[in-house]
Amino acid sequence: MKKKYYTVQIIPEDSHEIKKFKVSTRWFLFGKIFLVIFIIVLGAFCYNLAKINRIVASYEKIRVVNAQLIKKDKNYEEMFERLDSLWILEQRIQNIFETFIENDSNKINSIIDRNRFAHSPSEKNEIDFEGHGWKTLEEKLKIEKIPDIVPVVGIVSKKFDEDGSHLGIDFSANPGNPVFATGTGTVEFAGKKGELGNTIEINHGNGYVTTYSHLMNIKTRKGSPVHKGDIIGSVGATGTTNGPHLHYTIIKDGVPQDPETYINY
Repeated sequence: MKKKYYTVQIIPEDSHEIKKFKVSTRWFLFGKIFLVIFIIVLGAFCYNLAKINRIVASYEKIRVVNAQLIKKDKNYEEMFERLDSLWILEQRIQNIFETFIENDSNKINSIIDRNRFAHSPSEKNEIDFEGHGWKTLEEKLKIEKIPDIVPVVGIVSKKFDEDGSHLGIDFSANPGNPVFATGTGTVEFAGKKGELGNTIEINHGNGYVTTYSHLMNIKTRKGSPVHKGDIIGSVGATGTTNGPHLHYTIIKDGVPQDPETYINY
């Protein structure tokens, strides 16, 4: 088959000599294919270049959003820590009042509304940590060891009297009412103790020692760790006593303290 050619003529303006070139149709075909490929490659390059430019343009916005997300994440972590603290507090409150809620809800309301523990506390001592605000873990642990909550829901029937040798306070309460550890520590004694009857002694590891006497029963034992708010026994009338009540003492560095100056009512 005879090949086909295209004739290309070049006519200069300043010359009468005409130049002619023969070009095979195959070269025209190759040229068309190359042009199509070039256009496709150029289009892909332009598309990717535009995409990269958009990413670069949005980098600053992404950086700002990322910084905001990091800040929010820190805020969420702080909120979760606070929620955990509130959950622990809620558990302790439920632990303290669950006996009354399950058995007789009116009983606790009448005690709180009518009596409010039937006394006004003495002037408070200045304790190392008052527990206000959000503390570090080390500070929280230190606060947990301070015996500053009521050991039983009841009425103070006898106050601290150092001169009269009553080195604690008595809470009058119904027999069987739960008795709570007023601070985190370790049980150093749990058993009968002469005229004091069933007694629990807790060492809080910071110079404080608390005792709980005349208990009906003991729900812990020597060497056991206890946390603030844990039920450790129940109100009774064991030992030498005129009726069911809790005899509660606080000792700081070997010196008896007035518990009313520590309790946060």
